[in-house]
Amino acid sequence: VQIELKSGILNIFLRTGIVFTQVDLWLGLSYCDGKWNEVTVNKEGSVISATMNELREQALEPRVQQLKVNSPVYVGGIPPEIQSFYRELGLEQGFGGCMKDVKFTRGAVVNLASVSSSAVRVNLDGCLSTDSAVNCRGNDSILVYRGKEQSVYESALQPFTEYLYRVVALHEGGSVSSAWTHARTRESVPQNVPSPSRVHSINGYSIEVTWDKPAGVIGVIEKYILKAYEVDGPTVPITSAELADAGMLTGVLRGLHPFTNYAVTLTACTLAGCTESLHALNISTPQEAPEDVQSPTAVSYPTFLLMSWSPPKTPNGIITKYTLYKNGIPIYSGNGTKYVVK
Repeated sequence: VQIELKSGILNIFLRTGIVFTQVDLWLGLSYCDGKWNEVTVNKEGSVISATMNELREQALEPRVQQLKVNSPVYVGGIPPEIQSFYRELGLEQGFGGCMKDVKFTRGAVVNLASVSSSAVRVNLDGCLSTDSAVNCRGNDSILVYRGKEQSVYESALQPFTEYLYRVVALHEGGSVSSAWTHARTRESVPQNVPSPSRVHSINGYSIEVTWDKPAGVIGVIEKYILKAYEVDGPTVPITSAELADAGMLTGVLRGLHPFTNYAVTLTACTLAGCTESLHALNISTPQEAPEDVQSPTAVSYPTFLLMSWSPPKTPNGIITKYTLYKNGIPIYSGNGTKYVVK
């Protein structure tokens, strides 16, 4: 089964065994009003019908067989790796628009965000644009080019916006218009990416970062990048983390040093490029146990030993106390780095 909306016609293609059935429901531009449209495709016995709002069309095919779906259901397009198996369907470019309240066989509404196994170039938060009434109407289209060339470059378009185009060929005998075809401009580089809204320490080596979805992004966010810079340190980030799940607005940044001041930034990326937040959120990681504690050294005298030691190579905080052991028994405790063993 293939459902396709093209040039104002809702096409239903159904193949069961060797029987091929097609239903064409002419819509014109009635659906280009900026409102939701309800589409129903139904098969009852040998009758296949298509309905959109108040319009309906059906076809009767006595030879049609029972329909059994035992393969994945693709919504909005078919993955490139399997398109070669369906060449007879004349596949078009993927669906451009918004869907909601999807149901199958009189069942409950399907939550596409939770049941889908994969999604490409899909915004699961809702419609990206509310001006579809302007984007898909044809009666108020503007003239882009007039001449004899067969290609034209149009500029000053809005990013990540779908446009409809058609060609009118004319001569002394009259004119003929082509079917409408649609094209979408690419995303723009994100603008005005905010700094993280909240940062808290998990331990001295990692922090959890929370942020709000950037409001100035026109297009689909491909990934987020978290970066941590040492305050008053180099301009190169100490550590970073790429988060490919753009639906998540919380991430963990690891590889930090205890007892260190950091400035944390957020970077948002589309296919057009990445933008880092102009401002950062500061955080100080907590202290952790010292590492690389040095062994003591001794200077020998006839009746005593002068013991001394250096601070740990990685203190991970402020050292408040040293404990010196002799034969497994503590003999000194304090913040000094020398002790005389008599």
